Amino acid sequence: MNLGSNLESRRYDMSRKAAVLLAVACMVILSMQSSVAAAGFPEKPITILVPHAAGGGTDAIARSLAKASETAFGQPINVINKTGASGAVGMTEGLNAPADGYLVTFATVEICLHPTMGNVQWVPADFKPVMRVNFDAAAVTVKADSPYQTLEDLLKAAKANPGKLKVGGTAPGTVWHLAALGLQQKTGTKVNVIPFPGGAAPAITDLLGGHLDAVTVSAAEVSQHEKAGKVRILAVMAPERLKAFSNVPTTKEKGYDLDLSTWRAFVVPGKTPDAVVKVLNENFKKSMESASFVEFMEKGGFGFGYMPPDGLKKFMEQQTVLFKPLLEEAGLAKK
Repeated sequence: MNLGSNLESRRYDMSRKAAVLLAVACMVILSMQSSVAAAGFPEKPITILVPHAAGGGTDAIARSLAKASETAFGQPINVINKTGASGAVGMTEGLNAPADGYLVTFATVEICLHPTMGNVQWVPADFKPVMRVNFDAAAVTVKADSPYQTLEDLLKAAKANPGKLKVGGTAPGTVWHLAALGLQQKTGTKVNVIPFPGGAAPAITDLLGGHLDAVTVSAAEVSQHEKAGKVRILAVMAPERLKAFSNVPTTKEKGYDLDLSTWRAFVVPGKTPDAVVKVLNENFKKSMESASFVEFMEKGGFGFGYMPPDGLKKFMEQQTVLFKPLLEEAGLAKK
């Protein structure tokens, strides 16, 4: 019998068991720390960081939901705006915040666009998803007195006059700019895509002033003008008709596979404890169902689009893949 060999084998087994026990102990400690972190959470006010300017759709939804959520959390919910670089500045600040759940970033679709363009040093997976709140599909919209009564009319004119029709979007590389490019790509037309760095509002103003033939911003952003009879929505880029605009056909109904929308979602730094994320998710979801928030969303024509953490994680991955070809076509993707 080789006593030395047996002794070495026993030592190896003991070392391996000790390593396993240590790993288990670490997991238990981390779980306990996470539970402790969430046990009294929140113990102070929560801040929602909006990476876009005050007064826009993203800001309005965040403020309405913040107000509706104070009862559920038992704490004040503050909203701050950190603008710059189409949301990149604010989202970067949100990612670098303490991972304790007290600062939650209200991210938009640009979280999936900036990394592809090389504007930031992070990717969507660096954030931990909490939940998606809404989505608003792009809408092909013309002025009420436009000669284009249908999407077919607009596309026929675009094909007859390549590059002549003026279609307004938002800043290069943002969702409504890509919606205009997507419309071209899927319909085989060529239009003069005019970007508006100031967002949807100036594009809509130019449409109303007769300086554009159409815009590809969200239905929610033109809803007040549509109700006032100043604009006409020809189609929405959604898989099915929108509840608030049930009379408007989808581009899919017209034979074009276009599904482009903006959306808003809560995300936190990647190291935020899961137990804290759970509290955030449960309370914000409960508040989404409150009468005041539902009324706000319906009046504004905003689309509800709740999605849990796991679903949001996969969704962001899919969105990154969806928009990459459009960014490459526009020459905006990093080399």
